[in-house]
Order: sequence, then structure tokens, then C-alpha cells
Amino acid sequence: MIKRVKELRPEAEIASARFRDFLEKFESEINRGISTLCVLSIINTYGDEGIYGYKILKELEEKTNDMLIIEEGTLYPLLRKLEKRDGLIDSTKKIVEGRARKYYVMNENGRKIYNHISGYYTKLTEAISSLIDVNVTLKDKYFYCPNCANKIDLSDENVYYCEICGYNLQDIRDRRLEK
Repeated sequence: MIKRVKELRPEAEIASARFRDFLEKFESEINRGISTLCVLSIINTYGDEGIYGYKILKELEEKTNDMLIIEEGTLYPLLRKLEKRDGLIDSTKKIVEGRARKYYVMNENGRKIYNHISGYYTKLTEAISSLIDVNVTLKDKYFYCPNCANKIDLSDENVYYCEICGYNLQDIRDRRLEK
């Protein structure tokens, strides 16, 4: 955000080196993890169909109202890391409309990790919301493991344990039914 401020009044506090340096570092630290989470979220949305890199960039800009913008020089190394080092996504080359593109899909390990980190981030945002004066409303569709914050889809009745930490979810379901 601060990097996108093109013209500042020279006397404005935000134009000072001290402010800009702090804000650029702060935004960079926050955006690093959030960028990974958002890229995984977009890839997950496209399921087995997959999505190519440039479209990920456009989806990210659209879904975040141009608030979170990742440059191509950042996205492609991130995608390589998620595929090669972390093993969370797979890629296949496809020719669509005469153009060769690399499509990315989330694999099973990636889905597990994505559910955990999105659950953790969601619960963390909810927990700190009162500190930063933000109202957070969670979707009722998901349950968050009380032990590890893994996001669990409640529509799947056959899930009895958290696949990340092994927490017994049946006790919680039983308590919900009693209410």
C-alpha cells in the first residue's frame, strides 16, 4: 500500500524517510504470509480445473479490490516454492486457444495445509479484531478445531477427527445437537 503512494506532499509526515521505512517493512512482513494464503485460496477455488499464473494475479487484484497486488516477479517464485519445496500444489502444461500455459492445482497435502493456515488466520483475525477495532463475522459453514484452528467443512458428516491434530470432533458435534 505505502509503495503505491506515488506522489506525496514533501512536508507530509508519511513522506519522511522514518515513516516510509517503517511502513514499507511492516507491510512487507504482513503481505508475505497473506500473499501465500491468498494465492492458495485462489488455486483452491479453481479445484481440479486449475488456474494459470497471470489469472491468479488478476483474481487477486479483483478479489482484494487492488489492495493486495503481487508482481509477476514475486508470484512465479512463490508458485515454484509451493510446488517444488513445499509440495502443496502441482502443475501441468496445457495448450488453450493455441497458447501454452502452466496450470496449478492444489494437491491433497496442499488442501490440508491450506485448511489449517486459513483456519489459523481466520481465528487469529477474529481474536485480534477488538484490538484493532475491526468487526469479524465468521461463516457458519465451517468449524475451527479448538486445538489447532484447522478449518473443517461441517457439511461432511463423515469427519470425526481433525485431520491435522487428531482432535475428536464428535464430542463437539454431540454438544451442538444437545443445544
